[in-house]
Amino acid sequence: MPDAAARPAPTRPPGALWGDLLGRLPVALAAAVAAVCALAVPLVLLDAWRPWTAVPVVLVLGALAARIGWQVPAPAAPRWAVLLTLGVAAGHALWAGATRAEHLVLRRDAGSLANYAHHLSVHGGLPVDPSLRALGGPEALADPNVTVASPAFYEVGTGADVTVVPQFLLGAPALFSLGEWAGGWTGLLLVPALLSGAAVLAVAGLAGRLVGVRWAPLAAAVTALAQPVLHAARSTYSEPPALLLLAAAAALLAAACASRGTTAARLGGGAGLLFGGAGFVRVDALREVLLLLPVVAVLLVRRHPAARALLAGAVATTVLSGAAAVALSRPYLATIWGSLLPLLALTVLVALGCAVAVRLARGGFLARVGVLRSPRLPDVVAGLLAVVLLGLASRPLWLVVRQDPEDPGAKLVAGLQQRQDLPVDGGRTYAEHSVDWVAWYLGWPAVVVAAVVAVVLLRRLVAALRSGAELPAWSGPFAVALGSVLLTLYRPGITPDHPWADRRLVPVVLPAVVLLSVAGLAAALRWVGAWRAGELRAGRVPARLVPVVAGVGAVLLLAPAAAATAPVAGLRTERGQVAAVRTACRAFSPGDVALAVDSRARNEWPQVLRGVCGVPAASIVVPSRLGRPGSPAVVQAQRAAIDRAARRVREAGGRPVLVAADDPASLVRLGVPERAVRQAVRISTTEDERVLEERPDGAQRIHVGLWLAEAPGG
Repeated sequence: MPDAAARPAPTRPPGALWGDLLGRLPVALAAAVAAVCALAVPLVLLDAWRPWTAVPVVLVLGALAARIGWQVPAPAAPRWAVLLTLGVAAGHALWAGATRAEHLVLRRDAGSLANYAHHLSVHGGLPVDPSLRALGGPEALADPNVTVASPAFYEVGTGADVTVVPQFLLGAPALFSLGEWAGGWTGLLLVPALLSGAAVLAVAGLAGRLVGVRWAPLAAAVTALAQPVLHAARSTYSEPPALLLLAAAAALLAAACASRGTTAARLGGGAGLLFGGAGFVRVDALREVLLLLPVVAVLLVRRHPAARALLAGAVATTVLSGAAAVALSRPYLATIWGSLLPLLALTVLVALGCAVAVRLARGGFLARVGVLRSPRLPDVVAGLLAVVLLGLASRPLWLVVRQDPEDPGAKLVAGLQQRQDLPVDGGRTYAEHSVDWVAWYLGWPAVVVAAVVAVVLLRRLVAALRSGAELPAWSGPFAVALGSVLLTLYRPGITPDHPWADRRLVPVVLPAVVLLSVAGLAAALRWVGAWRAGELRAGRVPARLVPVVAGVGAVLLLAPAAAATAPVAGLRTERGQVAAVRTACRAFSPGDVALAVDSRARNEWPQVLRGVCGVPAASIVVPSRLGRPGSPAVVQAQRAAIDRAARRVREAGGRPVLVAADDPASLVRLGVPERAVRQAVRISTTEDERVLEERPDGAQRIHVGLWLAEAPGG
């Protein structure tokens, strides 16, 4: 018997290494991202999120997570497909980075996340110190006309315990802050592009696993071309890491469903950890965890080895991310409680329902229910889905969705309607057009094909469940994605100005439509190939039909996405804001305290001055019931509030500086001599459009200004 040491090592199949890059690399990257987000929570709570403490731990934990992620089984892949996919993902990241926005002066969510990330990179913890002593002590905020709150930065506490708490969850700002440690503001602003490139690769890897590795480049290209994906990659949004985590989680779930034994359990646990880990970056990731529960229930009934690990992983990271949100983002949770509470309640109800269903199924009760044994069940369920999809797409013909017209978002919508010469109805959410939004960016061919494929796949899934046949690997990801797409399209839950609203489609809706439409094209080619193989001898089917169908199908998927993105592909919005903020910081002297006095200054500058410039900042506010800005009653109330605030600042040894962003007249009305007003910042730049009823195809000009003057009475 020959020596075992002399036996040749088992050879891997051709294309295995390339398959590793496509199937394992994005999962490893997602595991590292999830580990960093989880690690940030205790370090931020300990005020220890600093380069010398966080970076070594991040590197070790990230490498460990990536190594675990690298153990995922990956199908072999041809070199050309993987190289093309990597090229698409890298090109997407490079282009997004080259056309990155510089959204620092706070106007939308990207600005708040950038300022949040900067605070973490500099101070290493939360909450934000409002510098009460410089404002005159806790008594300063006892004045009803003085606040340290600003959009996305909440004033929390009372007396000497007042702090400022940022909006949103910790995960994305923590990731962005790593970039600032590496390369300042440029590094911070580039991180979303890098994460988006990894997310495109993850979608391609999922396509390779579910549709076929040769289809990965097409899935990557359509995803990368989709304008909402590019828009989110250019700015500091949480969607790129969310897409990366969810796509990798779906890939692990598919691999787990196709595996057995301890491998299935390990993969299921990893999938659950990533599904729940998405909750570190987006609060609505709870929706995907909710939709994962029926998948777990089915796997439990079938005694699949992945079931318990999948549930344990999802519960573990969901609980951890939820605890982090409560500890660090409680004011944000309070503002969305009206939407969050029903989601939490529904999650509990679904969990209880699934537990009961598992018990009934294992006891044999469900097998005796006539409806569930009916051979017509797959057709009925698929037909119901078709009706739902048609209903969603046709809503603009028979429905207008509205919200409370007194909601702050409704007032913004009313203003946009007035400027765009639309009927003023601020209560409209435009949610009935959600399917149109998808078609804007991917085209109606992709939407229709995806809908047809979804109906067909649901019929096959229900048939497999009814018969007890082995479930396809795509079953779990399909069920979660289908439910998430339907819920998102039914209620997008976002201010409906575009392209800002379209990022709601990025984490699940757009990649799901891309994967379903690519799967439809792949199925069409298989059908044409089989047809040609059977009919070619009779001379009835041209030999070139397969490549023609492939080419036409690829064009139908790529062309609409490219056409929608082309008008804005080269836009680089908010340019000059990094330099403008630096200029603003230089305009202040030690001991200065900023008091924002007009609406734009109160919205855009307090956290920038406080967090970037290190200037204590507060806002002067008066009740809207006193009248319009600039009216005598409002000006009188402002002057009185400024006098009180300025006196406290001077008593504390500081110099009160009034800050305006609308125009210098805002300061002159408050008693400041015109000659005493100095312009610190004035730039003309662009931001994305804010359109309601059509696809955005350009940018709009905005002016960012900052006028300063010492408060009267010094």
